[in-house]
Parts: sequence; structure tokens; C-alpha cells
Amino acid sequence: MVHIATPRPIALLAGAGLSADAGLPMSVELARRLRKKLIARVELSEGTSAATVAREQARLWLALFHFLEGGVRFQEGILNRDPANSVNIEQIAIAAEELHSRSTNPLAAYAAGWHKRIDELEAADPGLLRSFVDFTYASVEQELRNPSDVSYLEGLRDLCSDGSGLDIFSLNYDLCVEKALSAASEKFVNGFNKDGVWSPEVFSEEGGIHLFKLHGSLDWVDDPIYGLCSLAYPRHENANTIQGDDTRPHLVFGTAHKLSAKEPFLTLAYHFSKATLQAQILAIVGYSFADEYVNQIIEQGMRKNANLRLVVASPKASEMTKQHAFLDKNPRVSIITEKAEQIFNKKLLREEIRKTLKDASTEAPFK
Repeated sequence: MVHIATPRPIALLAGAGLSADAGLPMSVELARRLRKKLIARVELSEGTSAATVAREQARLWLALFHFLEGGVRFQEGILNRDPANSVNIEQIAIAAEELHSRSTNPLAAYAAGWHKRIDELEAADPGLLRSFVDFTYASVEQELRNPSDVSYLEGLRDLCSDGSGLDIFSLNYDLCVEKALSAASEKFVNGFNKDGVWSPEVFSEEGGIHLFKLHGSLDWVDDPIYGLCSLAYPRHENANTIQGDDTRPHLVFGTAHKLSAKEPFLTLAYHFSKATLQAQILAIVGYSFADEYVNQIIEQGMRKNANLRLVVASPKASEMTKQHAFLDKNPRVSIITEKAEQIFNKKLLREEIRKTLKDASTEAPFK
């Protein structure tokens, strides 16, 4: 039976922009860096037999990357969107994963065939798509492992200073929030018990910060022996053994496919939906509104929870809210056009939330 935490008055939805000021690359830059890594491997001049094999593998991965990138751009054109827009890492990864499992797609029986380029690449290496996805995961993990300075995120504590606690729903894989809160000796729970084992019952704890990582985390693994466990926050007692296995982080990759029935993702999504239906404030920091299922949950909360106000914080907040009918010119939506580091260091978000709550207390609910 799933234990459902009691939502608190204030919830925060964190997108990639929350971590960008910690020096971590965002999704478009991750795609660029992946391509650069592949090119560097192709151009290695070492003459050993192992290096020759590695170069050939990288050459096929790079060819696949170019094919996938071209496919993403072509689809953007079909959808009457600008194909010149930058392609991000999740678009690349989900295309590779979907092609890898194309034979199980319900539409496969109705397709006369797939692009001949796929057949050509797989003829050279039948496991190409799977190995490419694994390399992509490894690349993302490497790029997001070492943030520079996360101290500005200690400002998250300011949002729960009244003792009512704070629900943070993060769309990020990185560990910036965990590092910042731990450095500040701020207690938080993230669905794992003190032994590092997935136990959503911990969300029943009152007060403090509850961290819900909706798309997974770099320190989560689904181990065949120990189950779903954390390697860092909190650290599983067998973390060293688990890290020695051929494992990869427990993430949901792909902008259109993140709502998964696998644990813990369905449970976490339910918590987010519940929060939008009961919270008074949903602060949205660094989120580009690119995940349709996340947008639908927010829109549902706005429709059904007449007391819910949104505070959208991003340098492009004004532009983004205009692109969505449920946000544009909505009197229950306020914006802060600053980066995450500024809104926390200058306490802009805290003050906007206080102002919004004060204004809301003097108004009748919107109908």
C-alpha cells in the first residue's frame, strides 16, 4: 500500500535551471558534449588493437548520433516547429531507446519497415543502440557529478522557516540539492530510509524538507539483490559492492516518456499531483515547461485547487508563461525574471511567496 504524505502549504518544482548556477550543463549542452566525446574517441591516434576497436565503436556511435539528431530535427519540421532549434540529450536518448525496442512497439505490425540507415548501422553492430544508450547514461552521470558551488541552494531553507516544511519536486538527476542541504546540516527525506533502501513511508515525517526526485537520481540504483537503493543520500551499507557491479543510475530518460509505472516514479508523480491539489503556493524554479505530463499535472492543480498560486522564476519566465494558455495572463501566476542563484541569495523567492500568501489571505478564491 502506498503511503501518501500530507502536502504542505508550499511546494517547489525544480527544473534544470535550478542547478545551472552550480556550473552543471543543461540538456542541450549535454548533447553537445556527448558529440564532442565521440569525436575525440574517433580521432584518437593510439595504435593498439584495443584502441582500434574503441575507435570503430565510437565511429558507429557518432554515426548513430548524427542519424538520431537528424531525425529529431526532421520531426520538428513535420510538427511545424523550427528544426534549427538545438537538440537536447533527452531527445537523442529517447529516440535511441525507442528504436532499440521498436519490435515491441504496438505500431510495429503496421510499419512496412524502418529507415534503412538503422539496418546498416545494426549490421555493423547488432548491439549498437543498447551500447549507445549505456554510453549516453554514463556520459550524463559524468557531466552532472561535480557541481562547482551549491551554497546558494541553502536558501531553500528560507522557504520553510515557519515550521510547516517544504515539498521539493525535482526534475533533475544531479545531487545539488542534497549536497547543499547536507552542507547546511538541514535534515531532509527523499523516500529512502536510514539504510538507503526505498521506503516511501519516510515521507510521513512532519516538518522539514521532503525531496521528491520525479525522474530519478544519479545515486539511485535498482540492484537485483538489494532492490531500489541509494548510494549516497543516505548511503546503503553495501554501496561499494553495488557500485562495483555493472549498474547505471535509476533514471527516467526522455521528455515524452517520464511518467512510468515503475517504482518509485508512479509514487513520486502521485505525490506531486496531490501537492498541486492541496498546496497554496507552487514555486517553479528553472523549469522550461517542456514536459507535457508535468504541465498537465500543474494545469489540473490550477483548475481543481482554487487556492493554488504559482510563482514562476526563470530569466525567461515572462516568455514561457505566454506560451501556455493556463499560465498566460492568469492572475494567480506571478513571475520573477532572475536566475536561481539570484532568487535565493537575494531572497527574492521567499519575499514573493510571502507577498503572494498575504495577498491571497485577503481575497476570495478564484473561480
